[in-house]
Amino acid sequence: MNGTYDDESLVSQRDRISVDISDIRERVENCRDDVAWTELPLAAKLRVLIRERLEQIESEKQLEKGETKQQHP
Repeated sequence: MNGTYDDESLVSQRDRISVDISDIRERVENCRDDVAWTELPLAAKLRVLIRERLEQIESEKQLEKGETKQQHP
């Protein structure tokens, strides 16, 4: 075995977590109506929703920084 495989295995183990989603599972499954969404596994749906929310938060932060600069040149 090469070192790269072992390193990737360790990284992926650290990046994986167990999360109880019993209270939101149905909301995740039903939050979209398109066929592609219904075909995705639950883990992929969660990743999509998390990434979209992170992008939204980051975008809002950038807008706030821009507004702050405009107010205080």
